[in-house]
Amino acid sequence: ISPRSGPGEDADSMFRQIFLIVLISGIILFSNLGAPRLWDRDEPRNAGCAAEMTSRGDWVVPTFNAELRTHKPILLYWLIMAAYALFGVNEFGARFPSALLAVGSCLLTWSIGRRLFDDRVGLWAGIILASSLMFDVAGRAATPDSALIFFSALSIYLFVCGTTAAAQAPVASEKSWFPHSRFLVVSMYAAMGFAVLAKGPIGMVL
Repeated sequence: ISPRSGPGEDADSMFRQIFLIVLISGIILFSNLGAPRLWDRDEPRNAGCAAEMTSRGDWVVPTFNAELRTHKPILLYWLIMAAYALFGVNEFGARFPSALLAVGSCLLTWSIGRRLFDDRVGLWAGIILASSLMFDVAGRAATPDSALIFFSALSIYLFVCGTTAAAQAPVASEKSWFPHSRFLVVSMYAAMGFAVLAKGPIGMVL
């Protein structure tokens, strides 16, 4: 963005970058998402657990093969159950939450890079993440990793918002080592809480 760019041009540039990141990450993460059968051992267990909970109408007790399943916290099952309600009990529904949250992680990465550095850094950071192999593996699987990544990135984004000024703002406002806004602090810890619900205490550590 040139120094002479006006607010309208800034907004147009921002929307173009959002569109580009969503387009690239969406193509990578959603293409043929439901075609492969559930693989490894985690996908079938996670998807099957959510299917059993859906069939019982039970949002509290996770079971797999009619046995209590406590290997992971419950957030992933809730997300898959919500997707099942929209798309049916199938491979696409089981993987949809992971893919959607992975797109969100790319947008959060763009936002962090844009805020800390500039538009170009944010754009390339989002594109690089969207095209990273293991990130895409997590984003195309019915496992809790994509949810963990998203909520960890969200907590980092909220921390950055509370401790830095935007790249275009005066440097004089960059004074804080911890967010002073109560809303941002509560939101940051809430995001960390969801990360814990996704994959356990590692969500707080990260």
